[in-house]
This record gives sequence, structure tokens and C-alpha cells, in this order.
Amino acid sequence: METDQHYFFEGLFIIGFSVAAAFFAVWLGSTGRHDDVLYRIHFHDSVSGLAVGDPVKYRGVDVGTVKTMIIDPDNSRLVLVDVRLRKETPVKTDTRASLALKGITGVVSIELNGGDPAAQTLLAVTPQDKIPEIPSEKTGLKAMLDELPKLVGKFSAMAEKFSAIEDQIKKVATGVGALTDKVKDNPSLLLRRPKESNDAGKK
Repeated sequence: METDQHYFFEGLFIIGFSVAAAFFAVWLGSTGRHDDVLYRIHFHDSVSGLAVGDPVKYRGVDVGTVKTMIIDPDNSRLVLVDVRLRKETPVKTDTRASLALKGITGVVSIELNGGDPAAQTLLAVTPQDKIPEIPSEKTGLKAMLDELPKLVGKFSAMAEKFSAIEDQIKKVATGVGALTDKVKDNPSLLLRRPKESNDAGKK
């Protein structure tokens, strides 16, 4: 009888410990580090390729993860992304967020840049009842696409200049070709001018 009670309590302890460990693992995974800070970012560009759980990097170093992604209910042209960052991440008032493409895989992450040491922390200047918001900036790809028309215009202007120079070269080449043909037909043309010069000297 005592042996049965011993096994019963031992089994009960193992079950209780397992359940507690499972709840702790779920809590840890869902909340992350309890001293992490929640930040908000509004993106004007498409966030295609970005997913919940993707890393957030500060100058290439992992500092947090993407927690939620929704269309901004106040402005459907914006995407509202909440990220949870480690407390020691130096998010300053001049820190900016952008979307970075990883190679050619199409996978996207959030990259944070800026953060002058002399600038105030964003958390310090944000009221306690509000989520600090990190301003976003255009991605490198988006910025390049926006600048593409200007680049095309510059290349077109350069092409026109080269075309004008090419026309002048063609004209000069045509003139040289015509002169060469004349000399071939009448080689004495090369001798005529010096002869006339000698005659003029004798007079």
C-alpha cells in the first residue's frame, strides 16, 4: 500500500512538473523577454516578403522581431508594423527603419539605421500612454525605382550629345573620304600647291 502511494505521488509530481514546464515554455515563447520594448513603424512601401517573426536588425545586428502586421485602419495606403526590440537597442529620435532585401531570395527584413549618440532616446520623448514610433524611409530598391526616370533622362541627353558628335565625325570622315578619292584620281593635286608656292617665290 505504501509502495502504491509512493508511485502515485511520484507520478503526480512528474505530471505537474511537465505541465508547469509546458506552460512556462508557451509563456516564454509568446511574450519573449519581458523587458523588451514595443515600437511601431508605418511603411509607405509594400512589405511583401516580410512576415511575423522575421528579424529586426540594427546595422546588421539582430535586435528584435516583427510582432504584428496590419493595414493602418486610419490610412489604407500605410502598413502598420509593430516590432519588439531588446531594451538596450539604441533607438534614438533620428533612427529610421527601412525594408532590406536578403540577396535574391525575396525574403525581407527590417533594418534600423541612424542613432546619433548625442540624440535623445525615442522612448524618453514618447508619452507613456503611447507606443514609440520609428519613422520609416524608402527602401534602396524603391528609391532606385523613383530615381530611374531621372537616370533615363540623363542617359538620353548623353546619347543625344554623342549622336551629335557622331554626326560631326561622319561629316569629317565623309570629307576626308572624298578628298582621298580625288587624290587617288589625280595624284598631281598633292604637288600642285607646293609648285605654285615655289613660282610665287621666284616672282
